[in-house]
Amino acid sequence: MKGFSVLCLTSLSLLFLSACGHPPQPQERDSITVSGQGEVTATPDVFSVNATAQADGNDIDAMKSRVDEEIEAMLELADDLDIPQAQTRATEFRVSPQWQYQPERKLIGHQVSRSVHFRVNGLDTYAELLDGLAKLDVRDIQPAGSEVSNADTLSHTALKNAVQDARDKAEVLAAAAGRDVGEAIRIESHSVNSPRPMMMATRMKDGAAESFRPGETDISAQVQITFELD
Repeated sequence: MKGFSVLCLTSLSLLFLSACGHPPQPQERDSITVSGQGEVTATPDVFSVNATAQADGNDIDAMKSRVDEEIEAMLELADDLDIPQAQTRATEFRVSPQWQYQPERKLIGHQVSRSVHFRVNGLDTYAELLDGLAKLDVRDIQPAGSEVSNADTLSHTALKNAVQDARDKAEVLAAAAGRDVGEAIRIESHSVNSPRPMMMATRMKDGAAESFRPGETDISAQVQITFELD
């Protein structure tokens, strides 16, 4: 009886599958996958610079006073140029021993130094800052990079351009095959790149800054999109 029951169940299962049939399989849609590249060219408008005041000698207290006066002059220059206090940062004093190594190792004095980091909005203010620092006889002035203030907005524009580029390519390929491009069914963002250019400056003989070239930077984006074909 047990074997008969199993046989009946098997027969009923086969009859049920025969009556209902297999579930319908989703029909694959014709599609095309293309990559798109978008770029936006921007000019840096935020600039950073480090300026260091230093003094050499043996009287550390006197050297600290001279360095402190130079730092105060730098900060006053920033105020005159309307650079926000939040965008200027002065470091603590640093005292470094100065050694003579020939003919034998010998302490010959100390160096006292302090630095100010400036973050400046606009090329004109940056040029005025460098000129002012040179006139204050600051000997150690180091550009510390540049950036684009609205880089996020420009990155979004580059992404939109990349998507449009992908659709343009898809339409060219589809038209060649006698098809039309439908909706995007898969979108992947592969990269968004926003490199920072080097700040370049030349100086005249008197130490004042003569010209500045912030250059341009390309903010780029790359996407891969799969479009349905009609």
